[in-house]
Amino acid sequence: MKILITGVNGQVGHALIRELTDHELIGLTRQDCDLINLDQIRQVIDLHQPDLIINPAAYTNVDQAEDEPELAFQINRDAPRVMAEKAREYNIPFIHFSTDYVFEGEKEEAYAEKYPTQPLGIYGQSKLAGEEVIQEVGGQNYIFRTSWVYSTIGHNFFLTMKKLCQEREELKVVSDQAGVPTSNQFVARQIQQIIPQLKENNTGIYHLVPDGSSSWYEFAQEIIRQANPQFNLKNLYQIQTHEFPTKTKRPKNSVLNNAKIKHTFNLRLNNWDTVLEKIIDEA
Repeated sequence: MKILITGVNGQVGHALIRELTDHELIGLTRQDCDLINLDQIRQVIDLHQPDLIINPAAYTNVDQAEDEPELAFQINRDAPRVMAEKAREYNIPFIHFSTDYVFEGEKEEAYAEKYPTQPLGIYGQSKLAGEEVIQEVGGQNYIFRTSWVYSTIGHNFFLTMKKLCQEREELKVVSDQAGVPTSNQFVARQIQQIIPQLKENNTGIYHLVPDGSSSWYEFAQEIIRQANPQFNLKNLYQIQTHEFPTKTKRPKNSVLNNAKIKHTFNLRLNNWDTVLEKIIDEA
């Protein structure tokens, strides 16, 4: 199968290129295809005529999005719409990635796909808009929402914690926000299992996260526990969200319910701390 993958320098795109080696891969960087140039997207797809399009590329700077909403919507809404249109034109599947930030985060339980969306900021609004236009276009579309993505590349909580734990003896981490830490490797390996099962009758939105849930504080604790010999850190303290102000409000509860994806694609998903072990081993 010939698969076109956007954003291969990003976390998920990088992992997909490494994992989907049984296929003919066309990996696109921003230099190969600028997602604000909609005509270029069309031309690249026409040139390669893939059997599957996967779009992990996105505008992901949650706070900066408030200052440049037009750019966020161009990348997170307009570009996916064009990809969905081309996929429908060629009658091929289209896989797109979204986020836990489409939810407000005030519920106590894990969010299922059917729950009402209510994003808190521009980033979440732009990602939700992307989901909506893809569904409006129709065709064989799959939207996989992930949360708290981390990896051994780029900028993410895992790498930030490793760096700070090497530099400092004390750290304060937010403990009243919940989510599901999800490695890029985990995402790519599940997509590898899902691709052969893509059918016209199983399109839709899915939550692609490991089992379990964590606070940022618990995530940091587990990073320290698993990689402790590398660190100088002596004390890790819990703080509340209001003690670590950010430009954009974060969802209090970002935990996604993954029952639908496990049932539909017959996946056995590890707990998030087991997923972390695999990344620690590679780091």
